[in-house]
Amino acid sequence: MQAPGGHLDILHDISLDLNAGETLAIVGASGSGKTTLLGLLAGLEQPTSGEIWLAGSRLNHLDENERARLRRRNVGFVFQSFHLLPSLTALENVLLALEIAGIDRPRERALAALDQVGLSHRLHHYPRQMSGGEQQRVAIARAFSAEPTILFADEPTGNLDRQTGQAVADLLFRINRELATALVLVTHDPSLARRCGRAEEIEDGRLIAAEQEQRTGRLQLVEGGQQP
Repeated sequence: MQAPGGHLDILHDISLDLNAGETLAIVGASGSGKTTLLGLLAGLEQPTSGEIWLAGSRLNHLDENERARLRRRNVGFVFQSFHLLPSLTALENVLLALEIAGIDRPRERALAALDQVGLSHRLHHYPRQMSGGEQQRVAIARAFSAEPTILFADEPTGNLDRQTGQAVADLLFRINRELATALVLVTHDPSLARRCGRAEEIEDGRLIAAEQEQRTGRLQLVEGGQQP
């Protein structure tokens, strides 16, 4: 990427596959490139080289509008800082995302998603009227209400106390089991990472997994093990 001081390389020679329904933790020190990798995998950012395949589509060959459409069909994203709209209620925050995505029966699905995260009694509360854990659960409901192929979560328990963080983590893994939604977590929490089927560690922009393969700059997500 271009930075004020010139060209800045954040990630190098990364190769990664993720199949439908799998769980993956991305771990590493602050500044190692975890969040950048997550943004690339979700199509929020574009790589300067290499290939990224998401649900059978090569993100590098899509323009911004095409990537947005692909995300609406396949991707849910949970941010550490929630990113709820403060002027909307819990129900409206989830409903708006579904309406923008053009999902059928948006109100019915928003109500069902909030019920699944245990917030049926908070439908008409605004973010400022909810605890941090409740806001994160609204954000999770918003992310999975359209039943995405893959759910990305950036430090989903980072702003929560231990007990609340445990409840949020349980919810994410329940969604993975019940909906067969692939789950990719960026986390500093070793106990959360251990709950995933596998973990990849980033150090200075490179994967340093114990079973290191030759890195080709290829990222492929949710392909059921099939090469595109």
